[in-house]
Amino acid sequence: MEEEFSPEQFENLAYENQTLRDKNLEIGRALTSGSFNDAEEQNLIQYQLETDKILERIEHFLKGDQIKFDEKGGSFFAEPTKNVLTIVKKDKKSGMTYYIQEIKEKDQEKKTEFLKEILVKIEYKKESEEGEEIREINIQESDSKKILEKIKKLKLEDGGYKYISIIDEGKKPLNDYGVSELMRIMSMYITKETFLSYYDEDRINEILGDLGDSLNNFLYCNYEKMGMDTKFKESKYALLVINLLHAVESCYRRALEGAEQENLRTRAIVTQNQGGGAGNFSRKAPPKPKWNPLKPSTW
Repeated sequence: MEEEFSPEQFENLAYENQTLRDKNLEIGRALTSGSFNDAEEQNLIQYQLETDKILERIEHFLKGDQIKFDEKGGSFFAEPTKNVLTIVKKDKKSGMTYYIQEIKEKDQEKKTEFLKEILVKIEYKKESEEGEEIREINIQESDSKKILEKIKKLKLEDGGYKYISIIDEGKKPLNDYGVSELMRIMSMYITKETFLSYYDEDRINEILGDLGDSLNNFLYCNYEKMGMDTKFKESKYALLVINLLHAVESCYRRALEGAEQENLRTRAIVTQNQGGGAGNFSRKAPPKPKWNPLKPSTW
């Protein structure tokens, strides 16, 4: 005699079948994506392996940028500045204001001192959607002479003296070439592949030793070409090498004995156990069978 299934048994079988289908779908999605993590977890892992922020801080350090704070307490990087006394010249026709700095220089042949004029900044007004605003242009010393020769032909109004803030090139340890060369080297060491590699203590020390020797030799042979042309800038020579090595070391320490790999693997397992898998399926209780006075199991 064939066994008859009750409505309750049919409902239980249907639930088990749906559960198996959901599980197979979850496995299929995981195999396709290569991960059991959902979008939120993927973003978290991406943030954890992000190298752009590290390289950005290194670039600001090489440029000599300063950390400043706005009115709301937020921090930002800005070029090093200094306050200087300048002569103000105004052009009423164009609305431009020129700031000229006077610097004492020595004539080695005549052994005398003279005042040298350097154009350091130009201000002009510009209309925008928010109204009229003042724009500033910082002038490099190499371009100052050419511009001064042209504005001397104009009829300028004397605006007296004024202290203004200008970019302090003397506080920048490297020029553009020096920054780009060192950043190119750092970008080969500070990578996602470094974080997800497996290194032991001895190998990390070997890499840091090789990099330290190479950096030292490279800077020693090219420090003047890279912009370290003053005593102040030369005094930062050892500090540059040490800070770059420490930044690289911190990245390799994350890969010590595969620590970063294990960390991400653990996060993936925890996410699955907490129900944050790819399909984000939640187990539903089986539907309660309808009440039947003839079946005690439904009472």
